[in-house]
Amino acid sequence: MKPFKLDQLDLDIIDLVEEDCSLTYNEVAEKTGKNLWTVRDRMILLRQRGIVKSCRAEIDYGKLGLGCKAMIGFNVLPERIDDFVAFVRKEKRIKKFIITTGSRRFHIQMVGEECSEVRNYARKLLPDFGISDIDFEVILDEIP
Repeated sequence: MKPFKLDQLDLDIIDLVEEDCSLTYNEVAEKTGKNLWTVRDRMILLRQRGIVKSCRAEIDYGKLGLGCKAMIGFNVLPERIDDFVAFVRKEKRIKKFIITTGSRRFHIQMVGEECSEVRNYARKLLPDFGISDIDFEVILDEIP
């Protein structure tokens, strides 16, 4: 694949879909003042090149009866990381899985009806994967 240099149209498209990924090609074309087919081709290229990786809905879990959202930081034994990653991919309660630098390298965002439920679930689940140094924090609000 030949090198790809982003231009202003690409950056404008990225800004628009980052704000609202449900926009149609036509809506993006109108907002950028560009031709529908030009916008369509650019959006396809941005996806093919992995710059725009996905489009996800932002869910209000509270309205689904899941009033607790928590971020749990921890460490995993190196030999158990692959097992834990495979588990996380299947677990519906875990909404995000993040790997960082720092004293706690792994973080999951979990939802549940009540925070005690999420905490108890994590207490039962995490030790099975050799997880230690657990930090449980309730998410009060998210600002887009």
